[in-house]
Amino acid sequence: MFVLDVFSSPTLDIINGRLCRGGPAYYARLALYAVGASDARVRLPYDTCMDVEWYLRIEWCMETDTLATIPECATVFVLEEKNTGRKLKPLSLYKIGFEDPKGSAALISPVLAELDIDNAARLLSHYSLAILDVQGFSRLYYDEGVTTFSENVLALVEQVEKADNFVAIKASLEDIPDFIALDRLFRYSSNSNHITIMITDGPRGALVLYRGYSFVTRPRSVNMIPTGAGDMFSTLVLYGIWKGYGLERSVLGAATAVSCILEKRDEIARGGYGLCKDSFEEKFDASIYRLPRRCYSIDCVISVLEYG
Repeated sequence: MFVLDVFSSPTLDIINGRLCRGGPAYYARLALYAVGASDARVRLPYDTCMDVEWYLRIEWCMETDTLATIPECATVFVLEEKNTGRKLKPLSLYKIGFEDPKGSAALISPVLAELDIDNAARLLSHYSLAILDVQGFSRLYYDEGVTTFSENVLALVEQVEKADNFVAIKASLEDIPDFIALDRLFRYSSNSNHITIMITDGPRGALVLYRGYSFVTRPRSVNMIPTGAGDMFSTLVLYGIWKGYGLERSVLGAATAVSCILEKRDEIARGGYGLCKDSFEEKFDASIYRLPRRCYSIDCVISVLEYG
């Protein structure tokens, strides 16, 4: 059984006056449900007052009295959703309490500083498969998250020394404050063989830097709201590696499946179990290009993601 421990505050979104499930744990559950992963489940490995069974239901948005039904132990955002992205306004924050790491893999994806960098590094050491998404260390609501982004991430990756583990640092270009921070992260990665770097750029795809080589995946373009795409991508990469697919195939299947899930989100949330199973396992419509050399410069990354 693939048990994915998700270290992230339970998150609820208010979209057009409706209360909607959100956050990494919900989107991890949605992704695994969409690809028919009967051998997988999502776990919240920490103390919470949230009704976890309710939170991890597939149904997305609910017609309900929003303010009366929000649990105290949730991070809540008001979202303005657009096809080009989203604007977030936090209404309440929740810090993660006691952690209990014991799953097959970990997605460490804080949404708004509910984990500090030392805890994140410590948690990584408990897993043979783990992805750390740095979004929660770089959100613009906290000045310190922006000004110390590169130092925080470098401090973390320098603590991860087990070469036999798969540990990836995932960052979106929109979460990185400046090119200097990106350059420092790349220069560190160019000298490291035990950290995988994944840089995503929305519909343009993702660049993966892994043990001496790099490749880019380009998903099929879909004109849909992208909320949750990054967490679903990370979840399915981990699940694919756990199933023995290898990194490139896992990335390819994840990119293809995420496009499918975004297109069929409403149908999946109404009980469409396994609707994107073929997309994840065999009918790939994303593409992968292995780069002829290691891509560890800003110019290379921008060129790859912008122009191919």
